[in-house]
Amino acid sequence: MKITLAILAAGLGSRFGADKQIVPIYGDSILLDYSIADAFAAGFDNVVLIIRSEIEATMKAHLLKKFPAEKLSFVCQDQHNPIERKKPWGTGHALLCLKDLITNPFLIINADDFYGAHSFEMMAKALREGKEKTFFSAGYRLGNTLSENGTVSRGICTVSADNHLIRIEERTKLLKTAEDEATDERTGERFPLTSFVSMNFWGFTPDIFRIGLPLFETFIAEHKDDPKAEFYIPTLVSHAMEQGYVVAVVPTEAVWFGMTYKEDLELVRREIERIETNNN
Repeated sequence: MKITLAILAAGLGSRFGADKQIVPIYGDSILLDYSIADAFAAGFDNVVLIIRSEIEATMKAHLLKKFPAEKLSFVCQDQHNPIERKKPWGTGHALLCLKDLITNPFLIINADDFYGAHSFEMMAKALREGKEKTFFSAGYRLGNTLSENGTVSRGICTVSADNHLIRIEERTKLLKTAEDEATDERTGERFPLTSFVSMNFWGFTPDIFRIGLPLFETFIAEHKDDPKAEFYIPTLVSHAMEQGYVVAVVPTEAVWFGMTYKEDLELVRREIERIETNNN
């Protein structure tokens, strides 16, 4: 069975202050190069990138130097806008832009995050095996996603005994406060570092397009005059669960890191340099 990697790379990088998806990290490598390489090594067959028209030429010029052209496809999210505006309509809309390009199970991720090879291996296995009315989310351990630079926001997953997702609750000020736990500074709640968190590493079948398109049409009707409204993937997932779909949480012991703010760039570069050194 064919499986595809889709990469969300259309963001404006407003908090970062630049197009972080094309910022060089190690030599001329950008962060998503590592995700693509890990995906191909794990057995993914091809890659589709959701981008913006204004970075299309730069992104293509970079990636076509590194990966086979026949395994890469591109779609510009802004060319699928239901209503024209500068700000993209969100990750859920970006996913729906894939409906004419993907007819098989696929993984969708962020361009500006490093997910680790183990996550791609586990998701490739899950997608190929498949289950009826089942989607997937990588279950990262909270302790493998915390920052040394202060508090972070994470979606804490509550799962059943068989690792099916029950709910995701956003915690916006998590900080490691003990050897085995983190604390939400807003509420004082404590969470074991072994808790599962969602890091936007989702496995879907094409069923998600059928589920999502009517939901997005309703969203647009309600928010067409709001220049900041965004339609997110977790909204799609919640709706699918309400319709009887199951989200299986696939445990991974990989370490995650990413770029939200400009200050994160130096940490990411240090981590990638360490990985490159260990691999050589």
